[in-house]
Amino acid sequence: MKRITIIALLAVLFTGLFSSCERFLEKPIGSDVTIDSVFTSKEKTLQFLYTVYSTASIYEFPYYWDASDQAYRHYGTYCAPVAAACDEADAWANYAGTDYINTGNWNATTVQYWEFNSFYCYRGIRNACLFIENVDKSPYSEEEKAAMKAEAIFLRALMHFDLMQRLGGIPIVDKSLKVTGVGDIPEVMIPRSSFEETVNFIVSECDEAAKHLPNSYPTNFRGRVVKGAALALKARTLLYAASPLFNSAESYLPASGDLRAMIGYTNYDANRWQLAANASKAVLDWAATESGWCELYRGQNNAVDRYEEIFINPNVNEIILDAGLMGTNTGNYFVRFMTPGKVVYTGDDAVNIGITFNFTKMYQKADGTEQTWDEVEDQAYPYTQYTTKLGELEPRFQASVFQSGTEWSRNSGVVYHFYEQGGIRLNLYNGVGFMRKFLKGVRNGSNPAPRWITFRLAEFYLNYAEALNEVNGSSGEIEWALRQIRERVNMPAITYTNQDDMRRKIRRERAVELAFEEHRYFDVRRWKIAGQEGVMGGGMWGLRLYNKDDDHPQPYYKLEKFENRVWEDKMYLYPFKQTEVNLGYVIQNPGW
Repeated sequence: MKRITIIALLAVLFTGLFSSCERFLEKPIGSDVTIDSVFTSKEKTLQFLYTVYSTASIYEFPYYWDASDQAYRHYGTYCAPVAAACDEADAWANYAGTDYINTGNWNATTVQYWEFNSFYCYRGIRNACLFIENVDKSPYSEEEKAAMKAEAIFLRALMHFDLMQRLGGIPIVDKSLKVTGVGDIPEVMIPRSSFEETVNFIVSECDEAAKHLPNSYPTNFRGRVVKGAALALKARTLLYAASPLFNSAESYLPASGDLRAMIGYTNYDANRWQLAANASKAVLDWAATESGWCELYRGQNNAVDRYEEIFINPNVNEIILDAGLMGTNTGNYFVRFMTPGKVVYTGDDAVNIGITFNFTKMYQKADGTEQTWDEVEDQAYPYTQYTTKLGELEPRFQASVFQSGTEWSRNSGVVYHFYEQGGIRLNLYNGVGFMRKFLKGVRNGSNPAPRWITFRLAEFYLNYAEALNEVNGSSGEIEWALRQIRERVNMPAITYTNQDDMRRKIRRERAVELAFEEHRYFDVRRWKIAGQEGVMGGGMWGLRLYNKDDDHPQPYYKLEKFENRVWEDKMYLYPFKQTEVNLGYVIQNPGW
């Protein structure tokens, strides 16, 4: 599948196969192509599987401008990554969809346009169902058909998970649907299942897919779903299910009856954490004993390059599954949305993703000790202190953040963000510097953009440590899991103390290792800490750089609050699109 980056080219062959419709669960077959004709040859069958991949894979980079085309708003937010909608980052441009979240200016009417397109998930689910139901007609061998069907089963489960993490219990779709139904109720009007039923469905799909998926593919087909991906999705699903947002007798907002069971379990059960620990360990065991290739990346001569390489090299064996590039018609929009304006993107309308000071404080110094910060608001501090303190932070910070006084890429020249070089301002961001992670080597005009990593092995060491800690599991195992992550970036090991302290340390390590990969945006929800000051609500801070002036003979910086963000507990789960709720078959989430 050529790392799945050819998906978009092959999908073009099927642009007439389906036509969209108004209902978000419905995507009927076009009149010009029939299902039977599709599955008459190996080539067309494989092309249809590529179409399932292209419509049922998670791809979070913003890379296109056309708001009228829902495919280009598949996930995430409009023109910015979801990292800019939590304490990780901020989008300077006020037209980014994250601005609507951060200001609380979103609701059940606008949610689909600005943040999440549930229709697109169900289009992918329908394509997967059609493939599963018809692949047996194809001329492939029974073994080949079982493996291809397993790929589609996994992708269908992945879409259900992506809906679940935002919405809770959802309408489960395990077959292709028709407009007609029983009586006056169309088949597509499926009510929500409970949260428990949704989790059980995803887990059972993963178990079924894992039975038939291979451990690897030839190099030229890397990017297709392997057994480890099914194990990974199961592990992530069970981790979410065990977390405080869902695994509690107390719901985040009052709810009763069917709705209460739709937004989470109705009791706390510690065994859910044990199931999550077991599932994450299964991923680690698969990598070590079955895969024959999957391992933490430990190449490169220094820790900064080592961490950076994971996100720019498609052949790093740590990546269990990536989504490839879900489209090649990106123009220069990815560069505009993700890279620093005037440093990489040369236009006047860059989004400019800045890394907040709130999140910067998550990073330790390179020797594992805590950085000390002067935090008097609006006090002028020397610029040399800015470069020293940020420069002392650990390798993952240096690989992930482009701060003033450093190079965007090797041998490109040092850039000072407070300067006006040739009349061009370079400090149009909020935070301590620009996002660099994923972007090494990306230049103005770069096309295509990097791949989005769906699963990489490091996550499951962290998942395992978190779940094991919650059941007071082996302290040695917890230390071992964390040590694997930290030692590859030359950070000292973490010693077990007690459950509460380790919970804090594990969450911090997770934030740093998985920064900007669309984990924290959901982690702070599942941990029920999103409402804490400076997480998803309250003050967001940056270190604002200034050039020398009459009162300051040298450049300086100030700690400044750039935004007070809005958080309401109803935001722990997204609203369903109001037009669907109005039809009477979907129960809205609390508070919306």
